[in-house]
Amino acid sequence: MMPMGLPRRLAVLTAVMAVLLVTGATEIALWWSRRTRLEDFRLETIALANTLASLLVHTSPHGEAASLAQGLEGWARHRTNDSQAIVYLTHGQRLTPVAASGASDTTPASRLAHAALIHRDTEVTLHQGASPGWEVALPLGVPRMYGVLDVRVSTQRLVDWARLERRRGYLLALSSALLVALFVAVLTARWVGRPLAALGTAMAAAHGGATGAPEALEVGPREFRELAGRYNRMREALAARERESAARAMLLTLEERARGLDRLALMHETAAIFAHEIGTPLNTVSGHLQLLRDDFEHQQDGRGVERARLLLAQVDRVAGIVRAGLNRGAWPQPLLRRQDLNEIALRMARFLEPSFNDAGVRAELALDGGRPVLAACDPAMVEQILLNLLKNSVEALHDGGTVTIATGLADRHAFIDVQDDGPGLDAEAESNLFRPFATTKGPLGSGLGLAVSRRLARMLGGDLLHVPSARGVRWRLTLPLEETA
Repeated sequence: MMPMGLPRRLAVLTAVMAVLLVTGATEIALWWSRRTRLEDFRLETIALANTLASLLVHTSPHGEAASLAQGLEGWARHRTNDSQAIVYLTHGQRLTPVAASGASDTTPASRLAHAALIHRDTEVTLHQGASPGWEVALPLGVPRMYGVLDVRVSTQRLVDWARLERRRGYLLALSSALLVALFVAVLTARWVGRPLAALGTAMAAAHGGATGAPEALEVGPREFRELAGRYNRMREALAARERESAARAMLLTLEERARGLDRLALMHETAAIFAHEIGTPLNTVSGHLQLLRDDFEHQQDGRGVERARLLLAQVDRVAGIVRAGLNRGAWPQPLLRRQDLNEIALRMARFLEPSFNDAGVRAELALDGGRPVLAACDPAMVEQILLNLLKNSVEALHDGGTVTIATGLADRHAFIDVQDDGPGLDAEAESNLFRPFATTKGPLGSGLGLAVSRRLARMLGGDLLHVPSARGVRWRLTLPLEETA
């Protein structure tokens, strides 16, 4: 059931109040009028009884029954239809009816007649019930009392009139209430319901923002028009604020984008300058390493030759990055080929062996049981990723520890895991993983290692992931299998 609106509630309340007020006023008026008319009936009944008593005493001064009956009969021809009279003669304390008008002459004396006999004074009472009316009993014969006159005047007409007036009053109250309720409903719907509905519709449409919200109609009485006007002015102010906020947000976005482009341009410029500046020393280092390799070969020093070749490979990889930066300002495209990840892991462990020894870190290899782990990748890029990860692990192990390099196959891809048993990552560092320039090393870190490593991993068709671990930090480099190359 739908709740009633304000106009209907006011109409119902007005109807109820109208019914209560009109019926209450009708009841009060009827009660007051009935009381007044009852008093008039009482006075008329007493006057009638006194007049009749004077007539009977004049007709029969000594209480002769025949004279009393004759006098009462003469009075009866001029009496009203709603009255009756009975004359009682006294025999000690007993009253005997001797004449009656409008009643049986054998009617026994009432209690009021006996009271008049005892008190020798006029007694008056009002009867209710089936035969309502006034009863007056007064003694006959002064100074010697010989009887009692009992006169009754019916008030039935008054009761019938009050009932009819009450019915008319209730009908008038109901009609008035309906008319007033209808009038109030119409006025409330026009003066209150319509302005409130218009304002409510406008406010409901403003949930999506003040800019697209419609204006409230300024209708109805002056108070509602002022309220709608204030709402419209507030909506316009909020819409202006929203447009201003949107413009500021757009300006801030453009400024942030411009700053990012400036940083990127500066970084590219710096990288180009850096690449140009280190190009020549790298070529010189490469040449000397080649001479050193040749010397080790002449001396038949196999270990020296191997180390020289490792250094030459890393210098060549760095030189390739420098050349790509100078030529295109971007990383070189990967040269995918079939490669055993165990060989790359073993080569990087040997290459970083001096760094491990200096830091007191022990390197362990878990190479999938010695079986080849073949993947399609660019070995130089994989080595760059492992170099960054192993460098971070060594720096995290201040007091020595263990770094484990593991390889394997899982979920249709090959992987290399790098895990240390250091203190791990705090919440802030974990929330900023892979974000450029976000570092926990202070001035010693650039914040680019992980970001560059993930970029290289995705260029190879894989990914670089942080794997939750009970102790330390664990990284997983995933690469596509060799069959998909």
